Amino acid sequence: MTGIVIEGAARTFGTVRAVDGVDLTVGDGEFFTLLGPSGCGKTTLLRMIAGFCELDAGQIRFGTRRIDTLPAHTRDIGMVFQNYAVFPNLTVAGNVAYGLKARKVAGAELAKRVEEALALVQLAGYGERWPHQLSGGQLQRVAIARALVIRPQVLLFDEPLSNLDARLRVSMRAEIRELQKSLGITAIYVTHDQEEAMSVSDRIALMQSGKLEQVGAPAEIYRKPASRFAAEFMGTTNLMPFGALRPEALRLAAEAPAGWPRLEGQVAHVEMLGPITRVDVRLGDGGIVRAAFLDEPARALRMGDAVALAYDPARVVALP
Repeated sequence: MTGIVIEGAARTFGTVRAVDGVDLTVGDGEFFTLLGPSGCGKTTLLRMIAGFCELDAGQIRFGTRRIDTLPAHTRDIGMVFQNYAVFPNLTVAGNVAYGLKARKVAGAELAKRVEEALALVQLAGYGERWPHQLSGGQLQRVAIARALVIRPQVLLFDEPLSNLDARLRVSMRAEIRELQKSLGITAIYVTHDQEEAMSVSDRIALMQSGKLEQVGAPAEIYRKPASRFAAEFMGTTNLMPFGALRPEALRLAAEAPAGWPRLEGQVAHVEMLGPITRVDVRLGDGGIVRAAFLDEPARALRMGDAVALAYDPARVVALP
């Protein structure tokens, strides 16, 4: 296994600076996520690591070995794509064996490694099935097994769960994280979904316009955003004259400790989401403050109700 060092990586398409002088270090065995909106450069950076996109400037190393000048097939990576990229004319076993055959692995060794890879992704016994017989989640497992079977130094994920339904995405992201941890393999994961990024990552690089906006642990970026963009992209936030305040940092004044600052207004919207109730409160100046409370049946807030909120001043984040 190995860490990854990116120094001054840059790539321009026409007049667009897709990746703009990125410096980044990913630790050995780390699960590292590139997060950001469409067009921020995260997929281009991943493709530069994979060897599918050349650098205009900078370099990329796996450990001490420079790899950005090497052909993609010699970089010792496994890649999992958004659309699975499973061959419909090959069985599950045939798909998983594809990379091994390209590396001239054959016979009993090939069969053994295919079986081991399928077992890792909970598809033992599925080798003779065809892709059209599998669900979306099973197809994604086949793609992961195919990436792992070559025993790569680095595993790359390009929006791997985007084509799955919401419930399956949640279970699959947990499986991917558990598998990565058990193998100790270095992984870089690309997504635009901040909840997904926070659930799987050791660290996150939040990107905007080809640059790194903030790099840190999920809790650090969420609780201490370094910019307005980071505060707004990493979940809902209230941007106030005094700083940024997450909805969960607000409470009804009657339920808050004495001395917390208060905000008064009228309930403008109530959204019940099972365990969480989200409430929008319109203040006297017309501004909206968003609060989030754990569900409490005895607490009945309705549109138009006068309400007083209080917030923990320690949870306010000053933004540059």
